[in-house]
Amino acid sequence: MGSIDPADLQGYQVKQEWHSKPTYLRVIAAGAGATGLCLAYKMKEKFKFENYDLVCYEKNSGVGGTWFENRYPGCACDIPAHAYTYSFEPNPDWSTFYAYGPEIRQYFEGFAKKHDLLPYVKLNSRITRAVWDEQQGIYKVDIIRDGQRIQDWCHVLVNGTGFLNDWKWPKIPGLADFKGTLMHTANWDTSVDYTNKRVAVIGTGSSAIQTVPQVQKAAQHLTAFMRSVTWISPPVGGEVLQVEKQKAEDSQGKAQSVAAQYYYTEEEKKKFREDPQHHLKYRQGLEGAANMLFDMFIADSETSKNAEVLMRQEMNRRIGEGHEELKAKLIPSWPPGCKSPISNTTNNFNPPGRRITPGDGYLEALVQPNVTTVHQEIERINETGVLDASGVQHDIDILICATGFNLAFTPPFEVLGRNSLSMHDFFTNHPYGGPQMYLATTIPHFPNFFVVNGVRGNWASGTALPSIEICCEYILRCCAKIQSDHLKSLEVKQEPITQLYEHIDAWHEGSVWNAPCKSWYKNNIVGGKLWIWAGSALHFLKTMKGEPRFEHYEIEYKERNMWSFLGNGRVKTEVLKGTEGYATGQELLEKLCPYLRNEDCDFEVE
Repeated sequence: MGSIDPADLQGYQVKQEWHSKPTYLRVIAAGAGATGLCLAYKMKEKFKFENYDLVCYEKNSGVGGTWFENRYPGCACDIPAHAYTYSFEPNPDWSTFYAYGPEIRQYFEGFAKKHDLLPYVKLNSRITRAVWDEQQGIYKVDIIRDGQRIQDWCHVLVNGTGFLNDWKWPKIPGLADFKGTLMHTANWDTSVDYTNKRVAVIGTGSSAIQTVPQVQKAAQHLTAFMRSVTWISPPVGGEVLQVEKQKAEDSQGKAQSVAAQYYYTEEEKKKFREDPQHHLKYRQGLEGAANMLFDMFIADSETSKNAEVLMRQEMNRRIGEGHEELKAKLIPSWPPGCKSPISNTTNNFNPPGRRITPGDGYLEALVQPNVTTVHQEIERINETGVLDASGVQHDIDILICATGFNLAFTPPFEVLGRNSLSMHDFFTNHPYGGPQMYLATTIPHFPNFFVVNGVRGNWASGTALPSIEICCEYILRCCAKIQSDHLKSLEVKQEPITQLYEHIDAWHEGSVWNAPCKSWYKNNIVGGKLWIWAGSALHFLKTMKGEPRFEHYEIEYKERNMWSFLGNGRVKTEVLKGTEGYATGQELLEKLCPYLRNEDCDFEVE
């Protein structure tokens, strides 16, 4: 920001308001899934923003994001349920060790209702375009709501839609020729009955791994097209899971299922509800187990080598005696973490990588009598089924494509920043060869625009929700500065990103993710740049927690004088003391001298 001519100060007038009185702030968030709801909660309850409006535009008819959309059979979280909650909002009533989709959706819906967050949400509303208005310091936002085009505006725009929200059909010749029922796991039709039908599933990603065991139980025959090898891990929190099963066997006198699942008893739920400390320790055991796994992602480490041996042994055990071709075609030869192998083929029907999953019942389903596994390329799809590369025709009634999503670094709507720069063009044409994002949250040339756990965020380690929470808090600290310091815009500089990327690229030279494989962490490009954080989940949380490094930002003030927020020389307490509804008595005295305390701890002047 340039200097002020002393002559210009002659017309300056002091604002008649207290120090750092918050300016009006309007925030728009895209999405009301785990991210949008977290942002709304933190803004209302933790940071207790004043003089603001928040609108979460959600394209679906309900909240919950991916857990509202994904309804395929077996849809579940591969993280133990008691570790898959907001860190501050435990759920003592989970039914199972690994929660299924409908119950997770119920958790988020219940969270929104409990904390009265639904007034912030506009359903059936899809953001289509956002344009930065330089003069006003706002984004003008276009929305289609209930089929009608409307326009809104905001000082701060937050994209909480994630990067895997654009599902894709496989690029296989003849797909449109199929006369049977064609389905995608990300757009599941619950009215379709696959009982006693001939069904084919294409893919070996997470949705395929969860769908196959459920369909196999009811289908007349299931054909699994699985070109790529994939790791199926022991359960996350498996030691805790086995303890739970053993306790159940001892108390109930009957053996538990061999599947990687456990059903909590009413007595256990009651204990969780009535003894929060017991429940916290249980949750810490699960979360700690997940965080303890990180060393397996360090290339050539003992933990990585041991994990590979353990996973290979476990997959062989679960597949059982025989089935040597399946073992050879399915079990990888590379270390866990790097997602899928190099392939010279062109038919892209395998999702480009995912987190390692325990795959409850998947391997067991593949060796059932009513299942055929096909490791050939698909030559084409025709009216009656699938023709594989060896010339074998597989006639089917239902074709399920578990073929994942297009990885979208930009939001699912157009964004124009300074000088009408398109975010898509900025990412595509940047000399680095990809998106430029600071700490997975914000982008140069796009002031007051934020993303939650975006590019080069924590996608691969630990559990998801703590990273979402910490990013929301980071963004809200930026919003608080915009309000208190009366900023027009906050825009990250390029140089901190350039140096951060240099560090991330160097660090990944020693990670298993850098092996020569295809992965959506690399945008499905062999040898491509890794778009995930350079470190563990805890490492990411430590980096993001606390006051943002505002020296990394270009700051533009609303007023000509950057110190105008100092106001009339008094603070809020001095202005509001004696007014109706404000603090009185001892509470007021504490606000008038907050620096007096019995030990050297932090204090805050309101």
